[in-house]
Amino acid sequence: MALQCCGLGAILYVSRMVGARGYGQLMTTVEERLKNLEVRVDRLETWAGPAQSEALSASLSALQAETAAFRQEVTRAFRDLRAEVADLRSRVSVLETDVAGLRADVAVLKADMATLKADMADVKGVLEEILRRLPPAA
Repeated sequence: MALQCCGLGAILYVSRMVGARGYGQLMTTVEERLKNLEVRVDRLETWAGPAQSEALSASLSALQAETAAFRQEVTRAFRDLRAEVADLRSRVSVLETDVAGLRADVAVLKADMATLKADMADVKGVLEEILRRLPPAA
């Protein structure tokens, strides 16, 4: 119920502001007001006198200096970042080469293990034959 009352109050407030105009007329008025404001800002005039102009000029100069300093800082940061990325890329390339070498070594180890397993199977067969030929224990 409270929401309905607040909603009704808001509608009444807006309708008082709008008056006899429709909502479409209100929006047109707002658009016109914004356009007028844009035109006034586009040709900003100072009516406070020469001191106001000097203060605005000093503020603009300070803003330009801050922007230039910020631009230099960002440029430096990007240059450092590019150098770090280049270093990182070279390290990754070295790592990729090392990994390729490790993969080759693992492949050799696997082949050696297969050979060792085959040799151990042969040894096991020979031991079984030797044990079979031994005389029985007394």
